[in-house]
Amino acid sequence: MTLAFTLCSNNYLAQAKVLGESFRKYHPDVEFIIGLVDLFHPSVDYTAFENFTIIHVQEVDIPEFQQMEKKYSIVELNTSVKPFYFTHLFKSRKADKIIYLDPDIEIYSNLVEVLDLLNSYNIIITPQNCMPIDDGDLPSDIDLLGTGIFNLGFIALSNHEKIKSFLSWWSDRLVKYAFANPGSNMFFDQIWINLVPVFFDNYYILKHPGYNMAPSNLHERDLTDKRKGEWFVNEEFPLRFYHFSGFKHLNPEIICSYSKRYTLEERDDIAPLYEAYLSSLNLNKINDFQNITPYFCQLPDSPPVSIDKNNYNKTRRAFNRILRAMKVLAGRN
Repeated sequence: MTLAFTLCSNNYLAQAKVLGESFRKYHPDVEFIIGLVDLFHPSVDYTAFENFTIIHVQEVDIPEFQQMEKKYSIVELNTSVKPFYFTHLFKSRKADKIIYLDPDIEIYSNLVEVLDLLNSYNIIITPQNCMPIDDGDLPSDIDLLGTGIFNLGFIALSNHEKIKSFLSWWSDRLVKYAFANPGSNMFFDQIWINLVPVFFDNYYILKHPGYNMAPSNLHERDLTDKRKGEWFVNEEFPLRFYHFSGFKHLNPEIICSYSKRYTLEERDDIAPLYEAYLSSLNLNKINDFQNITPYFCQLPDSPPVSIDKNNYNKTRRAFNRILRAMKVLAGRN
């Protein structure tokens, strides 16, 4: 059995629905699961997601979840539960192959290479870039040393006995160290995968440029002609999926919030993808979902809804910095 899943809180359900619909379009026989890292919200009509399976985070065995949601931001929490969902799905669904995809991804063709590789390999990962870049913009080679050389918007695993040791190791690290703090050698769940080629065997680094095309690798990938309804990268490789990392639907003219390397005017090859993606997000009521404050990772005594997001995020980041400084000091004494 093959499964695919994503993880998100209620405020990212529009993106998750776009992903799920695009995945099922090319993989109609594969169950698509939304791992909901949130409580069910009264304003959400979950029947709109009846083509998918929703698995609430509280259905998954995460012994230290309460401590995790208190110390992590909501993005850190969403990434930290990823290996636990893999373990849960392997056990409860008896899955042979599981594909994880970030919610801000859209699928454009069948992931045939991954499905085939999982017959032979336990771990499939994709690099951020396949060609170096150091042009003064983000991300460059040096940035990847702090945030991870593999992009964990995608990872696929097969249910081999040895996968248990990988998931156990990864889970343990993310319980403790899933902060977004490159200066302290931490960056969500992603940076740990740098160690896969050293600690584990039977992995495959998939460099097919049609996988995980994203703002970080546009310097090496051009979206060329569309033949028979299929997009191609660098005129040769079918586009499998595009990762709309850093895209903000309220500022759709900007490709990526953390990179100014290209504009859509300069990259008119990818402009149609962004236009269609924005249309899909609006169709799936992104403005309604984005205003739902996630229940978890609230500050102490703060209300579960109607919180000022800007002040909340600033306070949360300051709170996390204080916690980390306290941990460093405690380690020195």
